[in-house]
Amino acid sequence: METQSETLNKPNVHQGHNIKRLRESKGISQHGLEPLVNLSQQTISRYEDKRVIDEEMLQRFAKALEVPVETLKNMEEDACFNYYIENNTFSEFSDHAYAVAGTHNNYNPVEEIIKLCNEKVELYERMLANEKEKISLLEKMLMDKK
Repeated sequence: METQSETLNKPNVHQGHNIKRLRESKGISQHGLEPLVNLSQQTISRYEDKRVIDEEMLQRFAKALEVPVETLKNMEEDACFNYYIENNTFSEFSDHAYAVAGTHNNYNPVEEIIKLCNEKVELYERMLANEKEKISLLEKMLMDKK
């Protein structure tokens, strides 16, 4: 288990910024995080400004953000590249070449939409087969009455 002094020896680790980055990557506002960690928005903001956060609070934030505690503890920042993902655009505040460090959760809604459309097509095909079966049954009953 890592101590706070070991965390301080890692110059590119800022646990509060890690919370903020992960929260924003999941599209959660500080107000949205309030009930998940049982803290006020102002307190969440203060934690996001802290470089080192106590273990209990890290566990609460990790649970709320659905990430391992180690991610919040050890995810490093690259001082050369400060970027923000906002409204699906990248803003870079650096004279250096753009690079992405760390992992990103990419949620691709197009894949989900395609999957749902395929399920809908399958449902319509089953419904059409049932209707054809009903029609043939009714035609047979009509022929039997004649």
